[in-house]
Amino acid sequence: MMKTKTLLFGLVALMSLNVSVVRAQWEPTGFTQSSVWVLCQAENGNLIAADDIYPDLGGIYLSQDAGETWTKTNAPDYAYTSHLVMGESIFMGGVECNVAISHNNGETWSNVDFKNLLPEASENTPIYAMEYHSGRIYAAVLSLGIAYSEDNGITWQLTDVESLLDENNPEDGGQWCYNLRSYKGKLYNVGAFGIWEYNEDADLWSNVDETWYGGSTCIAEDVFYVVYNAWGIPDGIRYTTDFQEWEVMPIPEGVSTSTRIMEYYKGAFFLGHVSEAIFYTMDKGETWIEYRENFPGFSPVPGINFYGTPMGLTFAGNNMFCGVFSPDEGVGGIYMAPVPDEVTDVIEMPANFQPRVYPNPANDFVLLQFPKGEKNHGSLIITDITGRVKYNKTIQNEGGNAIAIPTRNWLPGFYLYTITTGESKASGKFIVE
Repeated sequence: MMKTKTLLFGLVALMSLNVSVVRAQWEPTGFTQSSVWVLCQAENGNLIAADDIYPDLGGIYLSQDAGETWTKTNAPDYAYTSHLVMGESIFMGGVECNVAISHNNGETWSNVDFKNLLPEASENTPIYAMEYHSGRIYAAVLSLGIAYSEDNGITWQLTDVESLLDENNPEDGGQWCYNLRSYKGKLYNVGAFGIWEYNEDADLWSNVDETWYGGSTCIAEDVFYVVYNAWGIPDGIRYTTDFQEWEVMPIPEGVSTSTRIMEYYKGAFFLGHVSEAIFYTMDKGETWIEYRENFPGFSPVPGINFYGTPMGLTFAGNNMFCGVFSPDEGVGGIYMAPVPDEVTDVIEMPANFQPRVYPNPANDFVLLQFPKGEKNHGSLIITDITGRVKYNKTIQNEGGNAIAIPTRNWLPGFYLYTITTGESKASGKFIVE
């Protein structure tokens, strides 16, 4: 099976975008290869990029200085097209069922494969999705099936393939998986022909939504968003909390529904479009702001720009990094821009308003104790290091009450909390042992 990438390139008519424009000031980093397919950030801030080169295959690169310089790691040369970050450990899914694993923030790597489970996988068969769920690491091999590991990637087993296949057309089914996402205690498979939910006890997949061309997902404030990647379909972004009732987020006016990625950061959604670069919204799509000045591309004629495709966005404080793929030499690479001021202009709570977090490290529970006498009404969100929401609660804190969060069943590792009250925000982290 030929490697499938749902990126459509070509000449398109110049469209008038009914969006605001903010000067983005994108600048290149030291990574200049045009074939970036994966960009992620380790727990300690290291940037990690995968170079998807054909037919020579690529490799994995590391930057420890915010993208200024990059070093090729010892990871084997495969085309890597997915990733999973779990604390200091990073997993990269490559072609032919190969998985590169680092347990030191991307500095050194080992390699495993599960080709014995899917012998038909070739160097043209990618792993397009990886996810952690209920003690397992899952990897989706495009067009073939989904495997999992219960021992941090050392050994692998195959989930049921038959339940992924479409009864009427077995070629069109959940085996065409582009994204895996753990949400509300369930694992979901989003792909070319709909969404499947996994029952790990029964080892069965079931179709829960039949809308085609899902490419990536984003979870924000406990809502599940699906980004679609095809020209001419009805909706570019849909969202739900139960996979029964769906709503549509508007995409920027004048752009196609071929959207590539979406990330949520400090209350803003950042959208990466296949051919129109970067936009963001602070009001759930009602207004989009164009954020693509100096974004890599080329102009065949004056006034018409063709941009590289954003493949991944990651954020570090007031800066954001984007991995850009392009078939045109010299267009792609890793680029950096400041996070827009309106996103970063959130008033931090004064130090004397910050909660005390204890015990830290936690075992069975953790307490967030507010300063005595202070009244704080708002929200508390706790996520794991990969951004999955573990706890979401409305605060009704009347004068120094502590909020107790049970952590007995949480996995060991770092957890991040964000408290928003009015226009103020506080954040921090704690450890669960």
